[in-house]
Amino acid sequence: MMEKKNVLKLLFSLSTSAIAGSFLVSCQQINQQKSFIDINKISRRYLNRLSLNQIASLHNYQKIFNYYDSNNKKQYYDEAKIKNNKLILIAPNREYEYKIDFPIRSQWVQSISEFNNVNILDGLKKADVNDFFNSYTFDEVDSANGFNDEWFSVLNEKFKHDFTRVGDPYFADIQTIIFRIFSDIASNYSLMNDRFMVNKDNKKVLYNNIFQPQFIQAESWISKDHIEQRKIFESLLALYLNKFNVDIKSVEIDWDNLKILHSFSGASDYVAFKFKDIKNWDNQSILSNENKEKTFYINGFRTYKTAQKFGVGLEGLKEKLPLFNDYIPNPLLYINGGNILNIVDNINYFVKSATSIDFWNTKGLMYLFQNFKDKFFYIDVPDYKKDEDKEYKIIDFHYTDYLKTNQLLVATVRVIKKDNSFKDYSLISSNFDDHGHRLKGMILKNKKPQDLLVSDIYSYKVPNDPLPSGISLDDFISLNKESAFMILLKVAFEKLQNNFGYWNNDYRANFEASNLNSDSFQIKLLGAYINNYLLAYELENKVNEIRSGVKRIDLEVIKDDQNIGQLKLKLKFMGYKDNNDFNFINKEDPLIKEITVLWNGFKGSDTNLEPFEVIK
Repeated sequence: MMEKKNVLKLLFSLSTSAIAGSFLVSCQQINQQKSFIDINKISRRYLNRLSLNQIASLHNYQKIFNYYDSNNKKQYYDEAKIKNNKLILIAPNREYEYKIDFPIRSQWVQSISEFNNVNILDGLKKADVNDFFNSYTFDEVDSANGFNDEWFSVLNEKFKHDFTRVGDPYFADIQTIIFRIFSDIASNYSLMNDRFMVNKDNKKVLYNNIFQPQFIQAESWISKDHIEQRKIFESLLALYLNKFNVDIKSVEIDWDNLKILHSFSGASDYVAFKFKDIKNWDNQSILSNENKEKTFYINGFRTYKTAQKFGVGLEGLKEKLPLFNDYIPNPLLYINGGNILNIVDNINYFVKSATSIDFWNTKGLMYLFQNFKDKFFYIDVPDYKKDEDKEYKIIDFHYTDYLKTNQLLVATVRVIKKDNSFKDYSLISSNFDDHGHRLKGMILKNKKPQDLLVSDIYSYKVPNDPLPSGISLDDFISLNKESAFMILLKVAFEKLQNNFGYWNNDYRANFEASNLNSDSFQIKLLGAYINNYLLAYELENKVNEIRSGVKRIDLEVIKDDQNIGQLKLKLKFMGYKDNNDFNFINKEDPLIKEITVLWNGFKGSDTNLEPFEVIK
């Protein structure tokens, strides 16, 4: 019997030892788990600018730490947290400590000095995020509209403290942190500095698709198309808050109950929101119910219902298609003229001083762009879209009703996906680059170009006078060599005179006129110059009717084999179909007037002839 008991004791002892040994081995495996920073996403160059809490926060939204499972397959840790001032990475049913092998930044503590100054110091003292929830009126927020001196004046007045800004910190205040996030994004500064937020190849991968509010409408940012942008904002709030020792794992905003507010200046919009919750590392709610009722504001969203930069006037947008620059932030429409036009640039090429004849108007650009839209334009597909988007193609241009001055036109951009499906967007000419250019206004007086004053040009202003009646075509088409018509027609022809590339790499005098027809690129380019120079003048317009009078001038080559060295051109002055005609061309467009022009100077031409002759 004793032997049996001893055997049982022995077996129990062996079993217990085996279990303990197994537990020990398991613990050793956990401690020996190899964890890696995914250097294809981010490098230590950025991580060493963060505190320990911020590194954990970054992983929870961007998954930067990984390991390899028993099948040697790369896996990302589910989440990260801080425990006893250590970075803990969590995989299914297991937790691992990651030992930081690079220098990191300290946490911040906010304190009030004996001199009544609010200071930011390094320290590990715990903070309660509920203390960050200070309330502000919209007027207080809008008076500053950002992280700037005006905002700190608001803070000084409200809290009766001076805020010490040496070292450019931000403070333990939600609205201040919101302002700071978007200020940093716009100025490429601090935690949002692209020079540091890079991977091993020095490329930015994290947050590479972030929209600055100044490039997108509030209505678009809060739509279903931009859920990812709102997730990014939540992640950045958590990142910035975790510079203080607040132990935040996640920030949740009530995206179902938002308001859009207009700034008092009319220059931008705000999105007003409330917090749904904030949770700590253990997924426990730490936000009080009182603070869930407080309103905060994201500032600086672009509005087009303004007279200011990028604005289309106080009536706002009327586009049937979504805006392309609400799809791609701040796109640049590249314009490469190739062998047709000496330009490798963008819309800036066409923008000059107000009275310059080479400041292009919408009618000249419309003629140029419509005739060369398949050759001139391209828009880069950004890196973060290259897996889904194949190409962005300009397929059309049309006039607009904006500003009531004919200074904007709109391109239709087709986004072609990898599977060849597509969606069309509108791109307003003021968004062809980030300068917000308006095109040349309409010249009201039949003056020579060199005599024009800015006051002779009908451009947008608030308030604006009604558009007066236009210049009579009969008065404008004068054969007097000193008339605006003859001066500008001469300049248009001269634009093509000395470019050898237009004439088989030779002088025009050695080029056969019979080689040209109405579809030749030389004729289309000449037509663009003629439209730009002549239709800069308000011709045949009715009072206060922008879409009246001459819409375009068509060029038609008339074959005449008897006149050697001479090309006969018919210039057709075409009108609008009606007051709602925004198209470049319609079958119903009326012919207002036509004239014939003889273009001399081709092979076999009499050298004593004038460069061109007008036959009314």
